[in-house]
Amino acid sequence: MDSFEEHLSENKDKKMAVITPGGNHGDTLIHMGLIKKLEEYNINYTCFNLEHLYKKNPVLGAKYLINIGLWKLGSDNGFRLLNLPEDTERILFEGGGYMNDIWYGPALLRQVMKRNPQPVTVGPQSYLFTKTKFDQYFTDNRPVHLFCREEYSYTHLSEKGLPDNIAYSVSPELALYLTVEDLTEYISENNCGYELVAFRSDKESALNPVANSRVMGLCKNPVVSDVSMVGTMKDFVSSVYNATQIYTDRLHVAILSKILGKKVVLFGNKYHKNKGVWELSLKDHVEYVESNGGF
Repeated sequence: MDSFEEHLSENKDKKMAVITPGGNHGDTLIHMGLIKKLEEYNINYTCFNLEHLYKKNPVLGAKYLINIGLWKLGSDNGFRLLNLPEDTERILFEGGGYMNDIWYGPALLRQVMKRNPQPVTVGPQSYLFTKTKFDQYFTDNRPVHLFCREEYSYTHLSEKGLPDNIAYSVSPELALYLTVEDLTEYISENNCGYELVAFRSDKESALNPVANSRVMGLCKNPVVSDVSMVGTMKDFVSSVYNATQIYTDRLHVAILSKILGKKVVLFGNKYHKNKGVWELSLKDHVEYVESNGGF
């Protein structure tokens, strides 16, 4: 039993509001891993996926964008985004890589905490704060537990001067709770015999063009696609399942490769996320190289 499982076991009698900002197919794997554990511990929960909600309600989407803008300006003002059930006893933010200054998780966390007094848990995350004054989020003395999915984030939080009501600990990435059996409905087999080249092109990318060229030179039948961002969940899982070799800087492409038993090389991203999760949880199956290194 890891530390996050222990936490769920200790709080299994609490009704939880489970919150995620949404995201790509990798985030769906995280969600699936979390739900598997919540069901395993018979926890009563209600899920809130902000992306799904604002796609149905453009006004909510506009409020979220304004909140993000205010957060970037250093303001703690903003709109209410979610109405949690009155009988909620603990707020659980799903794990992932959004609770940092690269993405917008802190804006969501701040506004939910301002309007709801319950204890808060943040599932295993990769944290990085260079601008956000994260210690100021927790001045109301409520119990908060922040889980880190790698040691670098744990060290980072330990240097932030967080108040005594904040606990933080290391626990593996939530998607790693999944097995092949959990994903069979998303697998469609083919025998195309391709190498999957799945690199990101957003602000987390740190890929050296030379490394990219060398990868392409190793491939006989490359399929180049950022599969986390396109198609359906079945397309995503099947693309990895049917590949003979995977090259990626997408953490959850590497995690899915591990679950499915596929050969994969994971490249580093712009901060410690990929390297840290690899060191803690993926070394036994995944090859890792720095994106600016000598691949």
